[in-house]
Amino acid sequence: MTGPVPHSVLLLDTEPSTSNAYIALAVADALRRHPAVGRVVRATHADAATLAQAALARGERFDLFLALGGASRHHALLARLCALARASALWTTEDPYLSAANARLSGCFDLVFTNDRGSLARYGAHARHLPLAATTLFQDLPVRPDDAEYRYDLLFVGTAWPNRVATLNRILSAFPRDLRVKVALPANAYLPRPVLVRDDLIVDWRCGNADFARFANRSRVVLTLPRIFTAGADETPSGTTPPPRLFEVALAGGAQLVVGADPETFTYYEADREVRACAEDDVVPAVTAMLADPEGRIVMAERARARTRAEHLYDHRVDVILRAVRELQAPAPSSRIAEDGTWRGARSPTRRISPGPAKPRLLFVAHNRVGRRQGGGVEFYQEQLAAALDGFDCLFLYPSFEDGAWMMRLDEGVASEALPIPPAERLLASPEIEVLFERILVERRIDLIHVHHLLGLPLSLPTIARAHGVPVVMQLHDFFLICSRYTLMNQHGVFCDVVHRGSRQCDGCLSTAEQLPAGAKARRDGFVARMLASVDAFVTSTPATAAYVRAFYPEATARVAVIEMVDAGPADLPPPAPEARTPGPLRVAVLGNVVDHKGAKTLIELVRIMAGDDVVFEVLGYVEAYLVAAFEALAGERLRLRGGYTRDEVPALLAECDASLHLSLWPETYMISLTEAWRAGLIPIVADLGAPGERVTDGVDGLKVPPGDSGAVRQALRRLAHDPALVARLRGAIRQKTLPTLAEHAAAVSDLYRDLIAAHPAPHAAPGDPAAPCTLSAFDLGFRVNHPDWTNPAMVWDGATEASVAVDALPASDAVLPERTLAPSDPGLSWEIADLVADGQRLPGRIGAIAAVESLSLRGWLWRPEAGRPARTWLRLRSGPATRYVSASPERRPELAGRFGTGRAEQAGFSVQVRTAGLPGGSYALDLLQVFPDHVAVAADVARFTAPGFDAPGPVTPWRAGLPVPEAGLRRIAERASVAAHGLQLIEGVPVARQGGLTRIEVRLPDGARRGRPYLVLEGEPGTAWTHAAWHDQDEAPRVGAEAQVRDLPPGDHRLLVLVEHDDGAELRETGTTLFVAPTARPCLVGAEPPLALRRPWIPRARSRPSLDAVAVAEEASSLLGTLVTVSGWCFVPGRGRPLAWISRWGARGQRRFMVVESVTRQDVAAHLREADALTAGFEFQVPLAAIQDGTLRVFQISERGAIALSGFVRHLAEKLPPA
Repeated sequence: MTGPVPHSVLLLDTEPSTSNAYIALAVADALRRHPAVGRVVRATHADAATLAQAALARGERFDLFLALGGASRHHALLARLCALARASALWTTEDPYLSAANARLSGCFDLVFTNDRGSLARYGAHARHLPLAATTLFQDLPVRPDDAEYRYDLLFVGTAWPNRVATLNRILSAFPRDLRVKVALPANAYLPRPVLVRDDLIVDWRCGNADFARFANRSRVVLTLPRIFTAGADETPSGTTPPPRLFEVALAGGAQLVVGADPETFTYYEADREVRACAEDDVVPAVTAMLADPEGRIVMAERARARTRAEHLYDHRVDVILRAVRELQAPAPSSRIAEDGTWRGARSPTRRISPGPAKPRLLFVAHNRVGRRQGGGVEFYQEQLAAALDGFDCLFLYPSFEDGAWMMRLDEGVASEALPIPPAERLLASPEIEVLFERILVERRIDLIHVHHLLGLPLSLPTIARAHGVPVVMQLHDFFLICSRYTLMNQHGVFCDVVHRGSRQCDGCLSTAEQLPAGAKARRDGFVARMLASVDAFVTSTPATAAYVRAFYPEATARVAVIEMVDAGPADLPPPAPEARTPGPLRVAVLGNVVDHKGAKTLIELVRIMAGDDVVFEVLGYVEAYLVAAFEALAGERLRLRGGYTRDEVPALLAECDASLHLSLWPETYMISLTEAWRAGLIPIVADLGAPGERVTDGVDGLKVPPGDSGAVRQALRRLAHDPALVARLRGAIRQKTLPTLAEHAAAVSDLYRDLIAAHPAPHAAPGDPAAPCTLSAFDLGFRVNHPDWTNPAMVWDGATEASVAVDALPASDAVLPERTLAPSDPGLSWEIADLVADGQRLPGRIGAIAAVESLSLRGWLWRPEAGRPARTWLRLRSGPATRYVSASPERRPELAGRFGTGRAEQAGFSVQVRTAGLPGGSYALDLLQVFPDHVAVAADVARFTAPGFDAPGPVTPWRAGLPVPEAGLRRIAERASVAAHGLQLIEGVPVARQGGLTRIEVRLPDGARRGRPYLVLEGEPGTAWTHAAWHDQDEAPRVGAEAQVRDLPPGDHRLLVLVEHDDGAELRETGTTLFVAPTARPCLVGAEPPLALRRPWIPRARSRPSLDAVAVAEEASSLLGTLVTVSGWCFVPGRGRPLAWISRWGARGQRRFMVVESVTRQDVAAHLREADALTAGFEFQVPLAAIQDGTLRVFQISERGAIALSGFVRHLAEKLPPA
C-alpha cells in the first residue's frame, strides 16, 4: 500500500527587496525537511509564473503556492499564481501594521495565516493565527554557562522607532557609562535620526540574522522592545503577537527582557521562568536585577531555548500549514482555471465566474500606428495582420506625442485611451510606464504580447509580461535590439557589421553621431541581453536575420519562427501576363520612403549619371524633408515624384513600370516592396545586403548590385534596356515564383500564437472582480541599472534618497525658454506640498517656513489640466540675489486620478531632496519650475526654509538636562562670547528651535580664552540643558560649535552660554543670545512682550469667520501652555494684501502671552477664492485650551497692510471643540 504523494510547494516572498529574506530561507528549509513535502521551489517575482506554467505543462502542477509576507503589493501577480496551483496560502509577516491592506487583497488565497492574533478579525473565517518562529539555520546556539564568557551587558538591535529610542535613553541615563552596551538603531527616510544620551555609541549599523544571533548569544541581557508608530486611519500602531525576535533570541541562547509585553507573549514562554517581562516604567530595575543574577539568568535562557526547540521552530509552523492544506476540500484541478480563462479560488468553488472573452486577446506593441504619424512597412503590416487573424482580438499599444507631451496610446476597437508617460526613447526601465503596462495586461486580460518595436518605450516591458506569465513574441523588423541606430548605419553612413567587426568602434560612432558618452551602448547591450530571456519566440522573415541577432546576443534562447512577410497586394490576382518590350523609355519604380539608409544618395547619383539614357524613374513614396530640394532640382520627365500612396494603389502604380530599384544601404530584414515588385511582374535590382540579397538569385529572378554603387546600378539598367532575352528569362522566372499570401502568413502566425498561449496559461480574474493595484517594476524583477536612461553615466543607487546637487543655473536648453508665472488664483491650477521632511523629521500637517540644517525633502504635485507632461521639473531656491536650482524627480500619485477625474493626473507628482548644508546661510523661498518645449511654467513661493550656511561642527548629540560639571567648580566670566552663526529660524528676530529639530550653533570666544573641553549650555526659567561642542578656528578667532537635537527640552526662553572645562574647573560665558524652544514640532514664538505688529493704538476688526479643516485637543499637556488645541484651516480678509503671520493672545492684562506663527501656503484657497493674495491665507497653530475656555483668547492676522483682529475666530473655534 502506497502512502500519500508528497506535496510540491512554490514559495514566494511577496516583497522583492526585503531585509527579512532570511525568513523565506528558513521556511524553505523547514518545508524541505518535512516528510510530506517532495519538492520545494523558492521563486522570485521574475520567474514564479513561468515556473508554475512549466510545472503545469509537465503535468506536475504545484500542490501549494505559499506567499510569505503580505498581499498588499503585486496583488495581480499573486492572484495569477494562486490560480496556477492546486491550493494557495498567504502567511503574513507584517500584521498588524499592514493588516488592513492585506485583508483587502487576500481574497484570492484559499488559506490565510496571520502572524498577529489581533488581526484575525480583519480576515474571514478562512484565516488562522500562525506566529513567526526561529530556525536552526541561523540561530541554533547553545547557552553559555559561564557569565565570564559574555561580552556585552545589554543588547538591542532594531529599527529606530522613537519609542525604542526613548526607552534606551531611559536605561542608559540610569547606568554608568562603563555599562557594556551594543545597540543598533538603523533609521530610514521616515524616521528622525536617533540620538542617544551615550554619544560614545555607534548605532547606525545593520547586521545579518546569523550575526544577530551571535550577538544575542554573547549578551547578558537582550532587550525586546515594541514597535509603535503613527498608524493610518485603518491600521494598528502595534501588534498583540510578539515578533520573531522573541523566538530567535531564545534559540540563540539569549536571556530576554521583553518591555511592554503583550499578554500573548506568555502563551509561548512562561514569565520569569523562560523570559523576563516588565512595563516601560520598570525597565531599569528589571535590567539591574538580571545583571545581578547571572545564574538565574542563564537557567532562564536554557529553559527558553529548550521550549523553542520543542514548539517554536519553523518546522512546527510549516506543519500547521500543510495540515490545513490537507484539510482543504479543494476542487478538481481543472475547475480552478475555467474554460473562459478566468480563475476561481478553492475556498469558494461554487462561485460563478462571468464569462471571459471568447477569443484570446493579443496586444500589439509598436512605435507607431497607421493614422497617427507618418509611418512605413511595420505600421501597415500590423494592421494587415490584425485584420487577417481569425479567432483573436487585437489591441494596439504605442507611444504618441500629442499637445507637447508624450502619451502611451491603447487602442481597442474604435476606443482609444491616452496614458501620460515620460519621454522613453532612451529608457532601459521606467516604473511609471511599467505599472501602466501591467495594468493593461491585467485589466484588458491579455493572453499574448506581440512586440513589433520598442522604439519610444522602455526596453523593460517584455520583462513585466514574462513575470505575469504572458508569452512574448518579438518580430525582427530591424536591428533595434542590437543598436539604437536600428539600421546599423554608422556615423559615416555606412553599414556597421558589428557582429563580425566587434563593438570596439561603437563609442566613437555614437559619440560623433549622437554625442553620447562612452559606455552608453555597453549599458544598453547588457540590459537587452537580460531582457531577451523574457522573449518566448522571435519571428523573422529569413533565417539570417535571427542568426545575426543571436550571434550578437548568444544569451537569447527563444525559439525562432521563420514566417515570410507579406505585401499588401491582393492575394487572388495572378502575376501579369508577359508583354513584349515596347519602344520607349525603360520605366523604373522606386518604392517606399526615400531616406539615406534606403539609398537616396545612390539614387540621386544614378539619375545624374544616366542623363543620356532613355530611362524614367518613378519615385513612389515620401521624400524626407532634408532631401526634397535635391530631388526637386532633378525632377522632370526623367524623374517623377509621385509622393505618398495607399497600399491599395500599388498594383495600378506599378502596372506601367518595367523594373524596380531596392538600394538599401542596411541589411533589411525582409523588404515588402520587393514582394510588391515581383507580384507586379517587375524585375527588381537589389543591393546585395541583408534579406533582399538572400531572397534574390542574381540573373534568375532579379539582379544584384553592391550597396551604394550607382555605376553598378546603371550597368544593370542598361542590361535590361538592351538585352530582351535577359528580360524574358527574368520575367519567366518571376511568374513562376510562389509568393506568400496574407491568409497563409496569418495562419502560420496564428499557429505560433496558439502554441505559446497553450504552453503559458495566464488565467484572468473575472470581469466583476475588484481591481487590484498594479505596482510591478523591472526593479522588482531583479533588474538593476546605474541610471534608467542608458545614455546617462550618472549613478542612481538602489533606494537612494540622496539629495540632488544644487546648481547655479539651469541647463542652456531650459534657461533660454521664457518663463510663465502661474497665477495661484487660477481655478484650474492645483499644487500642494503634501509631505515635508526636514533633517529626517517628518513635519506634521501644513507648516510655514522651517529650518533645515542638513536636508529638506519635499513631495507633492502640480496639476494643470491643459498642460502636457513636463520634460523636466526643477526647484528654484531664492535667497536675496542668490539663486540655486535643484532637479526634481517625477512621482506617480494614483490618488489624483480620482480627485481630478482623469488618469493623466496620476503623473502630476514630484519629489525632491535638497542638501541644505552646502547652501549659503539665510532664508530661502522655493519656486517650482516645469519645463515644456516652448516655456517654463513657474509656481512661485511653494515653500520656505532657513539654511545655516556653515558645516556641522561635529556629530549630532542630544541636549541633556542639567550641567556637564558640578556647580561648585563653575566660574562665571564677565567677558562675553558671541554667536557667530546659527541655522535656526527667526521669528520676530528670535531664533526658534522646534521639538525634534536640530540646532546648529557656532559661538565665537574672546581672544585669549583658555582652551579645554567645550560645551554649549541653555539656561532659563524652564531649566538648564547642555550639549557637547567642538573647537573650530576660523580667521584666528577661537570658536566652538555644536549640532544637537532638541528632544524633550522644556519649552520657553533659554539663554545660550558657552562652557569650557579645564582641569582646575570650568568657565561659563554668556553669549547675549536667547533662543526660544517651541513646545512641539511646529515652529512658533511665545512671549510676554507684544509683537511689533500689535504695538498700535488701534487695530481694525473683521468679522471674517475662518474655515476650519481640523480642531484637535492634545492628549498630553505642555509645561509652558498646558493642554494644547491644534487648529488648522484658512481665513482671508480681502483688501489687506497677503497674510504673513498669525498672532494669538491670551491672559488678563499684565499676564498676557502672545504666540506668533508664520502663515501657511494654501494654493487651493487662492484658486477657490480666485484671489492671488489668498495664497498664504492658511494657518496651523496651537493655542491653550484654557484660553478658549476662559474667553481671553484673541486671534490676529498679520498681512502686508498690518494687523487685523478676527473677532469671529475664537467663537467659531469654540463651537468646533470636541466634547470633553
